[in-house]
Amino acid sequence: MDVNARNPVKSVRTAVRIVETLVARDGATVSELAAATPVTKGTAHNHLATLRELGYVTKQGDTYHVGLGFCYPASHATARTPLANVSTAPVAELAEATGQRVDLIASEEHRAVLVHSERGPRYEGPEGVTGTTVPLHASAPGKAILAHHDTLSPADAVALADDGVGVDDLQQELDHVREEGLAYDRGELHAGHRGIAVPIFGETRIRGAVGVLGPDTYMRGKTFQQDIPGLAISAAEQVTKRLRDL
Repeated sequence: MDVNARNPVKSVRTAVRIVETLVARDGATVSELAAATPVTKGTAHNHLATLRELGYVTKQGDTYHVGLGFCYPASHATARTPLANVSTAPVAELAEATGQRVDLIASEEHRAVLVHSERGPRYEGPEGVTGTTVPLHASAPGKAILAHHDTLSPADAVALADDGVGVDDLQQELDHVREEGLAYDRGELHAGHRGIAVPIFGETRIRGAVGVLGPDTYMRGKTFQQDIPGLAISAAEQVTKRLRDL
């Protein structure tokens, strides 16, 4: 599956990079954006001024932030994504039962996107942020999706990641995911944390995954190999049923 644009528009890529940087930094000045992206101050300023005119960027003093203009397209994207509209009760219950972070991840073309996250009472680690993309090759939910993807191959996922992951090793791991119905990451997504994920299927194809993430001091032994997988499978079954009932 070739996901690269044949005739990419450089200015669009630049605008998206600027927006993503504003989100990641929780705001930035023109100088900070120029330092953090491969653009000049003049280019950064021109893009920001245009985005501000359209309502997608706002300015406070010398600092720019993403604006509320993104709310409308975001709400539309959510409305047309079935997995983003199922009841999140199973996710909350799994977070409570495990004490860890539980993510609901949707499959969208060549991406795995977080649509809901619950923080369990004993979880210590990075937050799950709605709308972020998780790597297909280096996260438990991503592997759960990739193992059942109709058109995206391990080689495609590695090419998208561009970080030197071995295709053969990934293919072997995905074979195990299909056999066991479970995907794992062992510190690949976040150092010091392990993840477990179970795929969610629609009527005809993979729709996403339920993932549990926690510190490796907790995600180990029987807890990691039996207890949490059993709970995650149950939660994924509930989400799948609710998805099919929509």
